[in-house]
Amino acid sequence: MALNLTDTADLFVNNIASAVRNVAGQDVTTVEGFSQTQLQSLAQQSALITGMIEANEFTDDERDFYLIGLKQMAMGFAQTLIGIVVVEVEKLFNAIITAIYQSINTIAGAALPLPV
Repeated sequence: MALNLTDTADLFVNNIASAVRNVAGQDVTTVEGFSQTQLQSLAQQSALITGMIEANEFTDDERDFYLIGLKQMAMGFAQTLIGIVVVEVEKLFNAIITAIYQSINTIAGAALPLPV
């Protein structure tokens, strides 16, 4: 039996898109909540430091100490986001490969194992 390649390609598109939506939809809320919390903390810390500098409440060493801490806080936030993105890409890749192999198995009546 010859496959209609247009219909088959459409099936793959639908299955892959569904797999991506399932993975991304679950994690977007988590990442968004984490990001909002961290951004709020960075903003509040920045405002506090700005207020103290403006009021001339810090010595030069204290100001530098708090600014270094703020820089480290921002770097930690950025590095955590990078880690989350790396994990998300891996999860998306796995979902896409699974959808492709399941579609092949269903359409072709095969039993191909998922690649490792």
